[in-house]
Parts: sequence; C-alpha cells; structure tokens
Amino acid sequence: MTIKINLCGGIDVGNGYVKGVIENQGTSLRDTIDMPSSVSVLTRPNQLPVPDAEARSILDNEAGGTDFYNELDVTISSALVPDIYRRVFGVRSLSADGAFEEFDTVGRASKAKQPLSKALVLGVFAAKALRDHFGQHGSLPEEELQVTARAALALPISEFLRHRESYAAEFLNAGKPHLVTVENFETKVSVRITFADVQVLAEGASAQYAINSKGVQLMDAMLRDVKSRLDPASQQSQELAEITAQDVLAATNTIGIDVGEGTVNFPVFTSGRFNVEASQTFGKGYGSVLEGAIKAMEDQGLESGFSNRKELADFLQREPSALKRSFYKRVKQFVDQEASFFAEEAAEKLGSVLRTVGAMTDVAFVYGGGSGSVKDVLYPALLAKVNEMNSISAFPVLYLDSSYSRHLNREGLFIAVQAVAARRASTAAPKKKVA
Repeated sequence: MTIKINLCGGIDVGNGYVKGVIENQGTSLRDTIDMPSSVSVLTRPNQLPVPDAEARSILDNEAGGTDFYNELDVTISSALVPDIYRRVFGVRSLSADGAFEEFDTVGRASKAKQPLSKALVLGVFAAKALRDHFGQHGSLPEEELQVTARAALALPISEFLRHRESYAAEFLNAGKPHLVTVENFETKVSVRITFADVQVLAEGASAQYAINSKGVQLMDAMLRDVKSRLDPASQQSQELAEITAQDVLAATNTIGIDVGEGTVNFPVFTSGRFNVEASQTFGKGYGSVLEGAIKAMEDQGLESGFSNRKELADFLQREPSALKRSFYKRVKQFVDQEASFFAEEAAEKLGSVLRTVGAMTDVAFVYGGGSGSVKDVLYPALLAKVNEMNSISAFPVLYLDSSYSRHLNREGLFIAVQAVAARRASTAAPKKKVA
C-alpha cells in the first residue's frame, strides 16, 4: 500500500541559501524554507538515528520541534545525484563530520549542472511530505510516500538562457520517479517523487513578479523604508518625496538588481514584460566578497581559521566578544576592501545594462540575500552610475531591506507554480452538461 501526496512548491535555490514555499494541495498546509545551500556527504555511519518515539521533537514545530529542513538526513536514488551516500542538509551540514558541499561561486559550472541543486530540491520535497504525513497521523508512515510534485525553480539569467529546458527535463525525467529515503529516524521512510510540472524562471525576474503582485501595501512599505534611510537633504530624498506607491507600482520599465551570494542578476522589464535580451548576469556576489577576503588574508600570511565562506559569514553576523574584537576588526577590514571592489564592478555591469535601456527606465529595485551586507558601498556606487549615465533624467533606485527582499524570488516562484496548478486544475475539472 502507498500513501499519495500532492505538493506544489516554489524553490529558490540560491548559492548561499535555499528559500522556498511548499504547499500540500490536499490540506493547504504551507511550509516556508530557509536553510543554507549546503549538504555534508557522509561516507561512514557516524550519525545516530532519532528514536521513532521522539520523532515529534523534530517534525512538529508547534510542539517545540526543530526546523526539520535544517536537520534532514537522506539518501537519494536518482539520475540527478551521482551516488547514494547519506546527505545531511542545511544548518546540520555546517557541523557534520563529512564531505562538505556548497555551490562553486568561483568556477564556471552552471548551477543547473551541479548535483547539489537537484539534491536540495528533492530533499525539501521529501521533508515536506513526511512532515505533513506525521502532522496528520501522528506517526511515521509504515508505507512508502508517493509524491506528485509541481515546482517552480530559478536560474541566474545567463544560465536561464542556456539551461532552462534541460534543467526542467532532468526533474521531469520522462515521468520517472526519484526515490528519497529519510534516514533521520530508526524507521527509514521512503518518499518516491514524480514531477508533474517544472517551470524554470530567471532569478530576479521572479522577484519582480512578487513585488508587483503584493500591490500598493508592499510598495508603500518599501518606499517608506527607503525614504527613512536617506538623508532628508540629499538629492535622492528630494526626488522621492513626491513619488507615491501607486507611481512605482504603475512603472512598466524597470531594472532589478538582485544581489545573491554567487551572482548579481539584472532583470529588465520593458513595457511590463521580461526583456531577456537586455537582462544580464554579473558572475560575482556577496559570496565572492567573502571568498576574496579569505584568499587575501591567506596571501598576507594571516591564518584566519575560516575554511569556507559560510563560516566567515556566520562570524561577521555575530557580535564579537572582548577577546575576539581585535581579530574581528582585522577580518572586517579585508571584507570591506573586497566589498568596495565588488561594488565598483557591479556598478559597471549596471552601466552596460543602462546603455541599452537607461533612457526608458522608470525605477530600479535593489534586493536579494546579499544586498544588505554590501549596502554601504554598493548603494552609493549604483546611484553614482545612474547619475553618470542618466544625468538629465536620473530615475529612483529603491534599495529594499534584505530582511524581506531576500524572500522575493521564492514568493515570485510560488506565485508562478500556483498559477500553473490552478490552470491545470481548471482544465482537468469535468465540464457541466448543458440541459
């Protein structure tokens, strides 16, 4: 006997974090996902399973449980993953004793071609299926869970142009399922996932869909946030003083500046439509800043102790102790220097976009998970580039707060997958007979 579950998810697999929304179409239960885009591959049995009687402590958030997506432990049998070693996900992967895997932000390998992106997508769908079954029945399933999934995924614009069709086709796999075995508990749980539909959108473009769909309320909040962060006497503040949320929402010629960990995407919308020809990707992001800082420290003989960029990012987010304050300042100097280089390069890339569509652009939005960490240097560089190239008709640049803007891509992806699911449901519904 099998248990059938229908899931619908928008999954933004970024170079730094996986942000997603998955809904169970049978119960309307919706999960949000926010976890590091990393796994640790375990090649030996060095993890103890959780007793089945304690499963609620991991699977049920309302019962004080942990975030299961950041505790997930699975093996995957699929053409998308080259081996069947156990993989632990998210936060757990950062401290697990295994081979650590994160996205390569230095090389030229497309995210679409890296098995990590597929493992992360399969893992979160399996975790959602198990969480929902446990929530409904209060126990681990004795039978296999069979999942029919609809997904919306994203790729950097440059990769979207080359790999969108092949990336979707790999998940669809001609209707063949992917088997994920959850290893967290004494009882292993098999989840067989078949994708009914996979859409691939361009990173940044999906965020713009979310911005537009949220309407005046979100736009007004964004304008208030931006205005509050500007010097009232500055030119930018004066330009924004008379602009309303309705004005911004009505803009159909926009540029997005989506700052991620491995890339900055510049999605261009012309007359309300995604202009793929004018859109561009800059192959560096906040992760590149961190990688550069680690290398610069090594080149100068400073043994920092950071083995990867996620460790450095985590260190910078914490208030240093008195014993670490001097070391923190030294490290921060290296990061700030790399951030300045990055900001200048990103601004130059914006300049190449403006050469094509600058005269017709109404507004630019800056967002993304990496935007907050580089705002002090990136925002002035972007404003200077806009004023340099459009001095007669400079347009407003709205730098959104990363606390919400980092989720815009996932929100846009979920909107897209919901729309397709609704269309499919309406066409599949039996038509009423006319008497």
